[in-house]
Amino acid sequence: MKFLITGANGDIAISICRIIKKEFKNSVIEGTDIVIEGPGEFYFKKIYKVPPPHKKNYLNQLLKLSTKHKVIIPTTEEEIIFFSKNLQSFKGKFTIINSRNIINTFSSKFTTYEFLKKNKFGVPSFCYKLSDIKKFNRTFFLKKNFGHGNKSYKIINTYKKFKELNTYDKKKWIAQEYLGKNYSEYTSAVVKFKNYENVIILRRKLDKGYTYFAEVIENKYLKKILINLARIINLNGSINVQLKMNKHRYVIFEINPRLSSTVMMRNKMGFKDLVWWINYVAYGEKPKLIPKIKKIKMIKFVDEKFI
Repeated sequence: MKFLITGANGDIAISICRIIKKEFKNSVIEGTDIVIEGPGEFYFKKIYKVPPPHKKNYLNQLLKLSTKHKVIIPTTEEEIIFFSKNLQSFKGKFTIINSRNIINTFSSKFTTYEFLKKNKFGVPSFCYKLSDIKKFNRTFFLKKNFGHGNKSYKIINTYKKFKELNTYDKKKWIAQEYLGKNYSEYTSAVVKFKNYENVIILRRKLDKGYTYFAEVIENKYLKKILINLARIINLNGSINVQLKMNKHRYVIFEINPRLSSTVMMRNKMGFKDLVWWINYVAYGEKPKLIPKIKKIKMIKFVDEKFI
């Protein structure tokens, strides 16, 4: 089977490529990116240079490339949104993305907050568009409304820092409750394919927005909540839910409507959501019941090795 993976020089695309090489023998894996040179060169058979999705000729180039591939896996937010709007143009191809409604809801952190609050899930005590905040009266966590990773996130805890935000494009940022050190952070992959439902919850540690340590935990309370979320949104794929928790509350602060950067960690732990998703879309094959995931810890090193 021939695969085309977008954002080929990104960490998620590279992890996906490596998993497919191992799990789907004799597959051909090619990629696209706005630049050919990068770390993806060492993993993909070939990388095609394409313009950003907002450019007019992006669709024509992807349609031309897709004639040579059976499965397309978009990995960047902008491309996932693009494909969700143009799926009809790629008839006959297996595209590994969630429904348009899920993508539209959870690509924005603000609409994610509004949806979760409306459906009575645990959420931050406040989440505002930065453009709606006229004066500083409490500490908040500054985040971009779209995109993942937290390299540019900041804790705004003084009037001086707040005034410095006047140089920002305030329509692109949100202010969210700052959850301090008394909260532990978790990332969870949630999958649902018709009647098959599964969840893995990882307690994690971050460095510059990326998970370098993860420990599988068992929490029936959280698992029930996450399965309920999957049912409410009519999930038919995989999502990544990020949350924090202490003794008194759990808080879902972000949902990524796609495969996340811990996809390789999960695969090595036996939670193979990428493989299940491909098999379900391409062959209509529901995942088999898997053995209970062992409570293991995993550390990711710079050279992509895990222990």
